[in-house]
Amino acid sequence: MLNLNSKQIDKYFFGAAILIFVFMHLHFINAPPNGYHQWRESDTSAIIFNFYQEDANILQQRCNQRGAGSGITGGELPTYSYLSATLYFLFGAHHFLPRLLTLVGSLVALFYFRKSVELLTDDKNGKTADYATIALAFSPVFLFYSYKIMPDIWMLMFMSMSVFYFLKGAESRKLTQIAASSLLLILSASIKPLSLCLLVPYLFYLFHKNFGAMRAIVTIGVYGSVTLTLVAGWYIYGVYLNSIHQSEAFYMGDLILQSPEYLMKSEFYKKLFLQWPFELWIGWALLPAFIWGALKFRQERYGQFVLSWIVGCYIVFAIVAAHAGSHDYYTLIIVPPIAMISGRGLYLLSLKPKWKVPLLIFLLTVLPAVSFLRISSRFTDIEEFDLMRQSAKQHIDINALVIVDESTSAIRLYQLNRKGWAYRDEITSVKIKPLIARGGEYLLLRKPIGEYGEAMSLLVQDSVIRFGPLYGYKTINRD
Repeated sequence: MLNLNSKQIDKYFFGAAILIFVFMHLHFINAPPNGYHQWRESDTSAIIFNFYQEDANILQQRCNQRGAGSGITGGELPTYSYLSATLYFLFGAHHFLPRLLTLVGSLVALFYFRKSVELLTDDKNGKTADYATIALAFSPVFLFYSYKIMPDIWMLMFMSMSVFYFLKGAESRKLTQIAASSLLLILSASIKPLSLCLLVPYLFYLFHKNFGAMRAIVTIGVYGSVTLTLVAGWYIYGVYLNSIHQSEAFYMGDLILQSPEYLMKSEFYKKLFLQWPFELWIGWALLPAFIWGALKFRQERYGQFVLSWIVGCYIVFAIVAAHAGSHDYYTLIIVPPIAMISGRGLYLLSLKPKWKVPLLIFLLTVLPAVSFLRISSRFTDIEEFDLMRQSAKQHIDINALVIVDESTSAIRLYQLNRKGWAYRDEITSVKIKPLIARGGEYLLLRKPIGEYGEAMSLLVQDSVIRFGPLYGYKTINRD
């Protein structure tokens, strides 16, 4: 029997943890959009599917909630969506393909995060890097979004790569590596500009590496100017697309103007200082390790870099308060520096001989179980998905526009694989008639038409078609 204290077990421990992380994803690998943030998954899935079935122009992504328009909309840089669509062209449209890309993105993020921790720490045997990577992998919020059909893990992947190449470039003084870091940050921030928080720790790191004040300011000035200009250019292009195509959907951060209002709400501070850091970013199972790592924080030479990264994150959270205070995936950017602290705490605990073996067992069993338990309620079975797709295929022409009564902007339209209007307000004949006049051929409701009043009944034919939980009617344009 192998000695659990042997170097051989030490060597394979990290690989075992990553394998557990991968195997945990197999159960949901082919699930349609579901559960928590199902609407966001449906948005991304629709973009992917429309690249595949309508138009593969990477500069013109299309949503389903388009009214009678083209659906072309500004949005995130579609690296994730377009590569998913490419896989659809090669292997057919299956949900496991974008989910597999999310998983691959999370593994690449973990790989470059580990290499970055190795560069930052004095730990030559890589143990701090191993423990920090495990802390990141089983952070509840990272674990959850590593399942989702969403581009946010790819934002984090490019961000982790940018950090690594910046640290390498600052160490070697090679401009090619600094340029590579800038390119990767552009790719990350064009998915979501949250990763621009890195400009704060980057500036600090250049000062720390004795670049000289003027050289550090010039380097980060050029780096930041190029990065910000190209990222801004992408989003300006997105606003331009929305203006000329009058898209019904808006993927460009339409809540940002409400951020000052959110900064006045106690809920913002409760989530970002009292709730999410412990429940989602660290995870209750690793809280003791985080506290121990934080207590030793000042002794670490990389401590100020990590602290400046966290400060940069909170600056971004304040700018996008309306999003960061209501969408936890906007806080993914803070999980890596938090994991560094937890990882250092785990490493220091592992140095105590009596704690080493129990700690390894804990990290391979209890930690994954507790982390998954925290997010398990966020997954749901969508039994009606195939039924709704099949019913729509049978009864509604692929080019017909539909009006769907639903509580979100995207879910039902994606489940039906039809285009039109996702109507979220109160259903009345006065509001529905103009949509019928604009080409709405089918009306799909959550209740039978009779429950909406006699005036609504006059807008549709008598026969009803069931689409899973929805009641479908062919409309009558009386104008």
